[in-house]
Amino acid sequence: MENRDLAFFNSNDYKWKLSISLAVFLYLFLIIFLPFGVSNYNPFHEYTLQFIFELSIFFFVVLVVALINEFLIKPLIEVSATVRSIVLWHIWSFLFLGVILFITYNYLGDWHDWRLLSGIEFIFNTSTVFIFPMVGVFFYYKFKVLKEQFDVVLTNIESSMDEKTMINFEGQGNNDKISISVSEFIYARSQDNYVELSYLHNNQLTSFLIRASMGLVEESVENGFIIRCHRSYMVNLFHVQSISGGKNDLQLFLNHVEKPIPVSKKYMVGTMEQLKKYKQFQ
Repeated sequence: MENRDLAFFNSNDYKWKLSISLAVFLYLFLIIFLPFGVSNYNPFHEYTLQFIFELSIFFFVVLVVALINEFLIKPLIEVSATVRSIVLWHIWSFLFLGVILFITYNYLGDWHDWRLLSGIEFIFNTSTVFIFPMVGVFFYYKFKVLKEQFDVVLTNIESSMDEKTMINFEGQGNNDKISISVSEFIYARSQDNYVELSYLHNNQLTSFLIRASMGLVEESVENGFIIRCHRSYMVNLFHVQSISGGKNDLQLFLNHVEKPIPVSKKYMVGTMEQLKKYKQFQ
């Protein structure tokens, strides 16, 4: 069964970027490190335009072979987007590219080393070079998929909240009392021994400070929309317009608030569950 998170593996964009990356990486590797005896092991080797141009042959060979491999051979074999198929395809790609390069290398060198052992060693060495761009491009796309999965615009589920419901916040001081409608309260933030309550007043963002701990405020609020998402933050899901990030850096974007609100690992599961309950989020 195909993994939807790996669907990019068969996309044209992925194939092009992979092919170009393989060709560029090998060409730069040859230019910088002069492996495989491309300089005839000359310790006094000098770079010339002719030498740089001759090495570009390998760039074009890898590019053409990689494109043939990705756009012609892969569809014929019908490589599925599963971990097993991807691993096997990469092994095949190493062998295919290595064999073609070995033939090219010997052709340019007037077939000076056509032994089986040399071929196996050459293929192994080129595979260790190609593994870097292959893994790099793969995980670049994998990261993009993960980021897109957690970059989601959310909307409220209809008729899931009575907007006129009042929330009573009470601190330890005599004047630390305030009632805010659930539709106007946005978030609370802990500040030392105080909690700053941010809410809308005449459609303007306003704040009110009460002397209390975040734990005490959390216990006093009995509303499913108001949740604790961080050691220092409590938010109103009604005003969450989008979420972004991954498991280690999930953030909530709220209406009327410029900076995102962080979600810590401790509150990750609970936050996700409440989002699925009250927002159009799967």
